[in-house]
Amino acid sequence: KKKRGGGGGGLTAQKEISPEMARFLGKQDRLAARTEIVKAIWAYVMENNLQNPTDKREIILDETLKRLFPCDRFTMFTMNKFIGSHIHPYPPVDLSKNSSTPKKRKAPTGKKGEKKKRTPGQQAPYRLSPALADVCGKNILPHPQVTQALWVYIRANNLQNPNDKREILCDAKLQAVMGGNERVTMFSMNKHITPHLLEKLDKSMYVHEDDDKKDDDSTSSEEEEEESESESE
Repeated sequence: KKKRGGGGGGLTAQKEISPEMARFLGKQDRLAARTEIVKAIWAYVMENNLQNPTDKREIILDETLKRLFPCDRFTMFTMNKFIGSHIHPYPPVDLSKNSSTPKKRKAPTGKKGEKKKRTPGQQAPYRLSPALADVCGKNILPHPQVTQALWVYIRANNLQNPNDKREILCDAKLQAVMGGNERVTMFSMNKHITPHLLEKLDKSMYVHEDDDKKDDDSTSSEEEEEESESESE
């Protein structure tokens, strides 16, 4: 009996997927790993700002995702249940309603009573290839900032396919980064970026722009205080 999908098991095993999911992923062979599908959907969600602004754990589906999942919204915790209906053996799922309502996050308690903010720019930076630096405008950046800079460049130069925003139409500069390809998808960009991250550097080699601004503000404030003291004397 012929098996459907690739060998091996687990979340990275290649499985037969539905025609609808194959069209979404842009795949001809109808084979994909669950992890690949999850990453692709998250990339689409982030690019199209589909997270509920009042609760980032909830995804509000647009028309494209509704063609895959006929419901209005689901949570990041139940996403796998909905994805499973598009993977062989296609287990039946009630897609007409969301089975889980996201719970509100509890406010932190204690003496401080303040939420701990994530400090940006904590990932180690990389020395970029000349081609990638030409697109990003900087020679040293952490991986997340590289991705942000690429999307700034893509949007500034209107390089998204107007008929399919998931496809990037590379100009000469971007082709030098994307392996010479004239077109790439938002899902395949990362594999082309990796070879251009030439050398992992110490965190001290990169100062996040927000930190730069804080330092400038602090310096300005100190200068103003000194001027004020001089005037009072």
